[in-house]
Amino acid sequence: MKTDSQLISEHLMGILNEKNLTINRVANLAGIQQSTLNSIFTGQSKRPTVSTIRKVCSALGITVHDFFDFPPYNEVEK
Repeated sequence: MKTDSQLISEHLMGILNEKNLTINRVANLAGIQQSTLNSIFTGQSKRPTVSTIRKVCSALGITVHDFFDFPPYNEVEK
């Protein structure tokens, strides 16, 4: 089973590819250091803060809800 940081990293990379954006461009748009975003992608950041996720989502033009609307986060536990 993948960790949360792996899921977030993979999903974020998918969104960047879909929108044809680079990590550097998103970092600039979000007003965060590129190293902060790189640490999310490399797994160094095990728990990105909600504030960072919110800034990245804003830069991508999506809501935090939209960002986390993917399996396994949108699956109902039984």
